Amino acid sequence: MHIYNQLKDINKGVFNGIVAGAFFQLKKDGIFKTREVLSKNHPSKILFLDVIADHSISENKIILSANERLLFLKQLGVMHYYRVTADEFQEAMQSFFTGFSEEKNNLYLLCGVSQTGIDHSISSQFICSSFENSNSFVWHRQLGYLYPLTGKVVYGNKIGRTMGFPTANLRPEESDKIIPPMGVYAGWIKHGFSWYKTMINIGIRPTLDLENVTIEAHIFNFSQDIYGHDISIHFQTRIRDEMRFPSLEVLKKQLQKDQKTALHMLEGNGPESEEDNFIIF
Repeated sequence: MHIYNQLKDINKGVFNGIVAGAFFQLKKDGIFKTREVLSKNHPSKILFLDVIADHSISENKIILSANERLLFLKQLGVMHYYRVTADEFQEAMQSFFTGFSEEKNNLYLLCGVSQTGIDHSISSQFICSSFENSNSFVWHRQLGYLYPLTGKVVYGNKIGRTMGFPTANLRPEESDKIIPPMGVYAGWIKHGFSWYKTMINIGIRPTLDLENVTIEAHIFNFSQDIYGHDISIHFQTRIRDEMRFPSLEVLKKQLQKDQKTALHMLEGNGPESEEDNFIIF
């Protein structure tokens, strides 16, 4: 993928089509449209503009982080990529990209982008519908892919290790990234070029009388030291709510049950290729 750093570096004469999208709120329909555009045109002739949200607006929440968007579009087959602010997009449409239009079918506006700006209601609607019933975790049905959280592995209190369930504690790479509701999940972890089955806990760990919300993943059949490494967690299914247990021994027995449940849920639902960065349906 060729990534442009400045608008002046782009030679518009090379391209016969432009796709502009607020890909931070990419959902199933955007994936279908992206694939459709790339199937009808040679990818080397299509420029993708990733129109980003205004991070100064506190209520803005993103489905995909900057790095996740980049990797996702690359996996879909995008070859030319430029990240642009909403203001820069307006400037580009008025000058640099004169001659491209929806009427000519060489300008495609996706994921809530119009020639006047970004429609943030797509993210808002996703949040409202997704958190309406936290016990029914079906985000992939709306998105068309397993929801990812990307970030670095940081040090935790290592209590899970003493119970036979060591965890990788994730610090998300962007603070405005949507975090699934607190609870226990089954999913997948991408580390380097390998995928691993995992069980994830999001919460305050009430049995330990802790208060800060953490994102912890117990990776099955994994023993590497990955502190400081970048990983991505992909949520497949919710197992249960976070609960307070009377003792660590009772908690350990529940984790053993959760492990069996998670492995059963993950059976046969993995990524198609180790080179994939996302599990897309």
